[in-house]
Amino acid sequence: MTLRFDDFELDTAHYELRRHGELCRVEPMVFDLIKHFAHHPDRVFRREELIEAVWAGRVVSDATVASCIKQARRALGDSGDTQTYIRTVRGRGFRFTANVTETDDAAPGRLAIATTPFSCDDPSLLILPLRALADTPELVRFADAMTGELSSVLTRIPLLRLSARSGHYLDRPVTPAAREIHEALGVDYILEGSVQAWLDEGADRIRVTVHLADARAGFRLWAETFALAGPVCEALDVGVPMIIAKLEPQLHRAIYHTVCSIDGERSARQLYLEASGILALQGWHHESFSVAADLLRRSWRLEPGFALAAAHLSLVRGLGHRFGLMSDREQAWAEALDAAECALQLDSMDSTVLGYAGCALDDIGYPDRGVPILRKALELNPANAQAWAALGSAYLACHRLDEAVVHLRHGIRISPLDSRLSIWGAVLALAYLLLDDRSAAREQAELACQRDDRCYMPRIVLAVIHRLDGRQDLARRVLSQAYRIKPDLTSEQIVALVGQKHGKRLLAL
Repeated sequence: MTLRFDDFELDTAHYELRRHGELCRVEPMVFDLIKHFAHHPDRVFRREELIEAVWAGRVVSDATVASCIKQARRALGDSGDTQTYIRTVRGRGFRFTANVTETDDAAPGRLAIATTPFSCDDPSLLILPLRALADTPELVRFADAMTGELSSVLTRIPLLRLSARSGHYLDRPVTPAAREIHEALGVDYILEGSVQAWLDEGADRIRVTVHLADARAGFRLWAETFALAGPVCEALDVGVPMIIAKLEPQLHRAIYHTVCSIDGERSARQLYLEASGILALQGWHHESFSVAADLLRRSWRLEPGFALAAAHLSLVRGLGHRFGLMSDREQAWAEALDAAECALQLDSMDSTVLGYAGCALDDIGYPDRGVPILRKALELNPANAQAWAALGSAYLACHRLDEAVVHLRHGIRISPLDSRLSIWGAVLALAYLLLDDRSAAREQAELACQRDDRCYMPRIVLAVIHRLDGRQDLARRVLSQAYRIKPDLTSEQIVALVGQKHGKRLLAL
C-alpha cells in the first residue's frame, strides 16, 4: 500500500518514504510514526496512544517520543515552528493535518524489508501491578514505584513486548488465572507479586514477592521473595536491581526454550531470540559465539532491515576479535565493522542497537567512534547494563581507569546474574590491577571465576594477580584451570587479555 500526501509517498510494503520520487532516509521508528499518523489524518493522539500504537506499549520516555516527533517533522520538511503536517495540539497531543490518499499499487516481486518495531514472533509480557498487602500510603506508593521501575528496566530486553493493559486488573480483588489473561490479551508471560512491610528489631523492612508465569500453559516458572531494608527510597534503589538480576535470566530461559520448541523454519526474529538465549544462558565462549554468530547471520539475511540482528552480530564478532575467540580474526574484524555500520544506519535511536554496535567498534579498535555511541545508548536507556560495561571497557582501553571502574561496577550491579558477568568481572579486575589495587582486583577476579566455571578469562587475570603477589604455586594452579577449560588456549589470547608484559611473565611459569 502507498499513502500519498502533497509531494510525499509512503510505501508501507517496502518501508520507503519518497518526496518527488526521491528516497528520503528515515529511521524505522520514525517511519512507523509517520505511517501511523498518515493512516489517521486529523485525529489527535495523546503521547500514551502513540506509545501504544508505535512502540507496542513499551515503556519509553517523553524525550524519546519528542525526539521521534522532531525527526518525523524534519523528514517531512516540517519543524516545531511551522508545523505544516504534524501539529501540536496544546494539552491534548499531536494531529496529522495532510490530505492522505491510499493506493494498493506496490510493485510485485520486490523484497520487502521488515523493520516494524514488533511482530507476532516477539514474546510478550504483562506486568501486573504489585499488590500492597496493607493500605498505608507509603506502602502503596512503594508498590506502584516498584512496578514502574521493573517495567522500565525490562524494556532493555530485545524484542520483549510489554503489554500496556495491566491497569485493567488494578482494582480487581482477585486476579484472573494466567491462562484466562492469555486468552483475553494474548500475552505469553505474566509477572505479578506483592509487597508487605514489618518491623524487625525496630527497623523497617519490606518483603517483595515476585512470580513469573507461562500464560499459555498456565504454569508458574519462577518465584522468589526479597527482603529489603527501609527506608522506602533506599529499598527501591536496592530492590529493583536485585529482582531484575534473578528475573531476567528466567525470562531469557523461558523465551529460549519456547523458540527451540518451534517446529519447521524459524523467522528472523526467532533465530535472533535463539542466538540471544544461547549467549545469555551458555555464556560468552568460542563455541557459543560461533553458534550465535551463525544464527544472527541467518536472521539478518532473512530480514535485511533487522537492525538488532546486525548489531548483535557485530558485538559477537567484535568481542571474538578482541579476545581471540574467533579463529578467523581478520574476517571477524571486517564482519564486525560492516555489521555495526549497517546496524547504525538502520536504527540509531535504539539503545540496544547502539550498545552492541558501539561495543563492537571499540573492540575492533575504534574507541573514538564507539565511546560517543555508547554514551548515546545510555542517554536513551540508563538501564542498559551492557552499554555501561562496554563503556567501562572502552575507558579501560583509553587508560581512563577511574571512569572504567565506575562504569564497569555500575554495569555489573544492574545486570542480570548470568555468565556474562564473568567476562565483565575479569575486565573490572584488570582495571583495579592497573590502578595498583590488588586486593580489589583479586576480589573481582575470584568473583568472576565463581560466576562461570566455563570461562578462562578471569582465571588468566587471577593468575597474573597471584604471580604479582609472589604466590607462584597458586598462579600455576589457576593457569592450569584456564588450560583445562580451553585446551587450545594460545599465547596470543593470553596477551590479548592481560597485555604483553603480564602475558609473557605468566607464560614463563
